[in-house]
Amino acid sequence: MLRLPFALAWTLLLTTLLLQGEADPLINLGLPSGANTLARELAFSAVHLLAFGFTCLCWHWALSASAAAERSALAAITIAITLGASTEFLQTATLDRHFSWLDLGANFAGVLIAAALLEWRLRALPPATPADSAGSPRR
Repeated sequence: MLRLPFALAWTLLLTTLLLQGEADPLINLGLPSGANTLARELAFSAVHLLAFGFTCLCWHWALSASAAAERSALAAITIAITLGASTEFLQTATLDRHFSWLDLGANFAGVLIAAALLEWRLRALPPATPADSAGSPRR
């Protein structure tokens, strides 16, 4: 019952974190500031990977309550990819954020890993029966 509000709240939080300014953040995570070294960029990209993998899985979980597993997986992948691309491009409109190919790649990699997990899970499910398509989603 609370699946969709949870997915929406997570998406709003992630969007806020990705689009807020670094100098005066709305939500201060206490991240150390410093030069953009390769190690720092890789650490942030790892967080992007985890966040967008979680976003994809979260949306699949939310949508699978009312839609077939295959359809909810495709919708979740689409939502996560769209969010990953749009937030990365929208960072150019902030004063102290920038577009990063590394972050965009991490966003997409996180979604691809989650999609692979969903595919693996869907293959493990028993085949749908005619009764399944009558109204109850496959889980």
